[in-house]
Amino acid sequence: MCAVAVVACASGGAELIEHASAANWQESLLTGNGTIGAMVEGRIEDEAIHLSHCKLYLPEPGDTPPALVNHPRRNPGDYNNRDGFMAACDLKISMRFGKPVEYSRRTDFDTGECIVLAKDGKGRRYERRVVALRGANIIAVKVNDETKGDASFALAGIAPSGRMDISAFAKGICRIVSEPDYYRCEFRNANPWNKLAGYEVLLLAAKNAKDAKISEVYVAIEPLLKGQTSNRAAMEAHLAAAAEKGYDALLAESAAKQKELMGRVSFALEGPANAAEIVRNFNSGRYNIISSVGGDHVPNLQGLWAGTWSAPWFASFTVNGNLPCAISFFCRGNTPEFNESLLKWIEARLPEMRDAARRHFGARGFRAAAQTTVSGVETDSNANYPHVYWHGGAAWLLSRLYDGYRHTRDVAWLKRIYPLMKEVAQYYEDVLKEMPDGTLGFNPSYSPENWPWGKRPTAVNATMDVAIAKQFLGEVAHAAEALGVDAEDRGKWSALRARLTPYRVSENGFFAEWLAPGQPDNNEHRHASHLYALYDDAPAEILTNAALVAAVGKTIDARMDFNENRSRTMAFGYVQNGLAACKIGDAARAARCLKLLTEKNWLRGGGSCHDWKNCFNTDISGGYPYLISEMLVHSEEGYVRFLPAKPTEWKSGSIKGLLLRGGIVLENLEWQGDDFSAALKLPDGTMKRVEGKAGDGLVEL
Repeated sequence: MCAVAVVACASGGAELIEHASAANWQESLLTGNGTIGAMVEGRIEDEAIHLSHCKLYLPEPGDTPPALVNHPRRNPGDYNNRDGFMAACDLKISMRFGKPVEYSRRTDFDTGECIVLAKDGKGRRYERRVVALRGANIIAVKVNDETKGDASFALAGIAPSGRMDISAFAKGICRIVSEPDYYRCEFRNANPWNKLAGYEVLLLAAKNAKDAKISEVYVAIEPLLKGQTSNRAAMEAHLAAAAEKGYDALLAESAAKQKELMGRVSFALEGPANAAEIVRNFNSGRYNIISSVGGDHVPNLQGLWAGTWSAPWFASFTVNGNLPCAISFFCRGNTPEFNESLLKWIEARLPEMRDAARRHFGARGFRAAAQTTVSGVETDSNANYPHVYWHGGAAWLLSRLYDGYRHTRDVAWLKRIYPLMKEVAQYYEDVLKEMPDGTLGFNPSYSPENWPWGKRPTAVNATMDVAIAKQFLGEVAHAAEALGVDAEDRGKWSALRARLTPYRVSENGFFAEWLAPGQPDNNEHRHASHLYALYDDAPAEILTNAALVAAVGKTIDARMDFNENRSRTMAFGYVQNGLAACKIGDAARAARCLKLLTEKNWLRGGGSCHDWKNCFNTDISGGYPYLISEMLVHSEEGYVRFLPAKPTEWKSGSIKGLLLRGGIVLENLEWQGDDFSAALKLPDGTMKRVEGKAGDGLVEL
């Protein structure tokens, strides 16, 4: 395996450096601007740069319903009835170089460039830079070549590989036009929610005046909407304007925003043998999420990148774990404006989500599907995975938006999201049922994607459903109070919350995953959905109960024991367990989770993965830095707790720029052993300095 290094940049950021090209598309270097992306494998003589656009979902055939109250798809709930995310095409680069004497490829996190560098036996240098430009919305390539080689650039379709690729291609593609500078793909099928009829890709090559060799290449990718004939003329004008301006000028504009985003947070670590790798993954994860958020797009399972016709799990938006993990660092990472994209994503899907609440449960408000792609339609619910009985999706997403208010104190933002929060509260009013013990809960219910041992997946009163409801009903009541509205409603919501079933310890001493009796533990599972209450918050109901705290620790051990030696695992499950360990102040358990994530779930090009070193997936790109931040600091309105779960081997380090709840910026947190010092910027602009020791780091504000 090649060596991977992390080196400091002049800006104080980091870049990823490797000394071998990718073995496959998953190991590519990544560049993206929230709308378009490129994956750079890094070969010199026969390169394939995989191009993508966040809107390219291949339509699955479906009948147009007369109204949304009817079943929305031909086979509603069928696993394979999702529109699949796909790559656009490849940018092929061919040239003669020979065996390089020196070779490296790297991603510059501050500029967004993927850089391939080589020297031949005569000491002549070859450099290629690829970047998804912010603002210009173009993939740009610049070549500096001291050899006598003359590279050719051409667009080409991605060759189907494997059964899923071949099936998707045969079923979904109607017509392809493939020319060296123009690629057009037309879709065979249509359905009511996908507006795409195909897409176009256009290439413009600019030659160096000195030697007439191609020195810069610009590529545009545009979806073709139903009814459109072509965007080619507009794309040609756009690329010509870019070429006139030139790569360096365009990069300067794009990199200014990229550098500003990356520069908001920094992390340094000394002590563990893998400290450089931990920092590298922290920075890679932030870079991946920053690169795949824009407009109404939030990261799908693959961010916005693809190298195939058929992405694993269709690269859906998986709301029962993956998506919330990917976006978990939005606020803490000091990028609360990213919540704007999440809000737009939700708003675009409201008609289907409202219909689902009414159609499935006769409820007001709306519910979010556990799995979906281009719409709010539930696309994966069946007897084995009854996602329709998981009630927490909408509330989990709205809690993320409400956390934006908790971090910024932006009342205007709260006013925008409160109507949606009120709708979800109404959903809970209508679906909560009285349990035999007089408490309120859910029946039927579902704990993604698990089931009681020896039972069917559909269950009664899953802990995750209850935990999400407890958190959300508290939040919507607080939101109403902050806005000075709906006094009667907030009293009702608080009363509902007080009646929800308490957490319990199972018969075997675990934190129970189902709160109704007769549903045995099943710890042979990858998720830790029932620990939801401890992902982001520190609820007194659990933390003041010694038996529940002990049960949480035992549960983390059981889930990690099951997953530790399984190559086909669930990376975000490690994040879930690690976050719960942070809240109970257990540094050793948190470190165990982070260790596996560090060793197993990152690819050579800087992408994160679902399985061990396989299955490109961006969810922990958000979850990994979030877990590290929670190991070092946890904040609530009114207090900050420092070093709640810092591993003992983390001898010294710092983290800077985190946004904390209450509108506080952690300007700097440094530690040496168990001693720490911190500088906080309070909402009024004043500074507060704090010093203390780990384990005694709670500071009231």
